[in-house]
Amino acid sequence: MIIRFFYLVCIILFSTQCKNFHKKKSPSSYQQIRWSILTFEDTVKHFQKHDWLWLDAEFVTQDDSVFWNSHHEGADKFLIQLRDSTESAFFFPFYISSEKDSLMILAPKEIILRDIFKVSECPYFLKNDSIIRCFIKIKRHFLSLEGSIFQMFQQDELKLIENFLIKNKPLYQKDSNDIIWLEPLPIPAYKARPDVKEVTVAYSGYFLDGRMIDHNDSLGIRYNDTLQLIEGLNYVIKKLNVGQSAKIILPSRLAFRERGSFNKTIPPFSPLLYEIKLMQIQ
Repeated sequence: MIIRFFYLVCIILFSTQCKNFHKKKSPSSYQQIRWSILTFEDTVKHFQKHDWLWLDAEFVTQDDSVFWNSHHEGADKFLIQLRDSTESAFFFPFYISSEKDSLMILAPKEIILRDIFKVSECPYFLKNDSIIRCFIKIKRHFLSLEGSIFQMFQQDELKLIENFLIKNKPLYQKDSNDIIWLEPLPIPAYKARPDVKEVTVAYSGYFLDGRMIDHNDSLGIRYNDTLQLIEGLNYVIKKLNVGQSAKIILPSRLAFRERGSFNKTIPPFSPLLYEIKLMQIQ
C-alpha cells in the first residue's frame, strides 16, 4: 500500500507542480510486459546485466489484493539481480530506469512466479488471475553484494540478533561458528560418526520475530547433502544424541546467506531460529 500511495501522490502532485518531475519518454511495452516509469531526473543511469537492485516492491492481484510486500515479507531487503531481457521480459523496464525511479509493471503471472519467486505451480490465491501488477521503487543500485552494502546488511543482522537477546533475555552460549545455542547448555561436544548414512530429524524454523518459515515432523536427510540441509543445521545435528533437541540461532552465513532463499520467502542476511530434534540415525 505504501508504494502504491507514493505512486499515486507522484502522479497527482508532481506531474502538475514540480518542474523536475518527468514521465520517461520510452517504450511502454515489451513482449508481454507493460509499464510506466516515474522519475525525478531527466537522465538515465544505465544498469548492466548482473547488477543488483535493492527495491521497495508490492505485488498485487487483479482484484487489488496485495499478496507480497517487501516491507513485510522481505524485511526491507528485497534484492534482484538483473538478467538479460531476452531471458526474461520482466527485466526490460529496469534497463531504461534509474536509481530512485518508481515503476508500475503489468506482467503475466507466469512470468512473475517463474522469474521472481521461482515458483512452478500457481498458488491458490492467484488461480483466477492472469496479470500481476507490480509497484516498485528502485532504492539503490549495486554492482555486487560486496563492500559497503555487505557491511551495512551485516550490521543490520547483528542488531536483529542483539535485539532478540535483549528482549528475551535467554541464557545462551555462542560457539566458534557464531551459532547461538539456547538449548541445550552447555553446548554439546562434536560426535564423530563415520559410518552414518542418513539421519531423521524433526524441526521448526522461525524468523527472530516469531514468524514460522518451515516445519517438518520427520524428514530424512543425508549427512553432507547440502541440497537438503542448510550448513548450520548439518553442523548442529552432529553434536546431538538420538532423542536430543536443540534450540539455536543461525547467522545468515550458515543459513541462506547474502542472497536469501531462491523463492524470496527468506530475505538476504536473515538470522534464523531453529528448534531441531534428532530422531534417528542409520
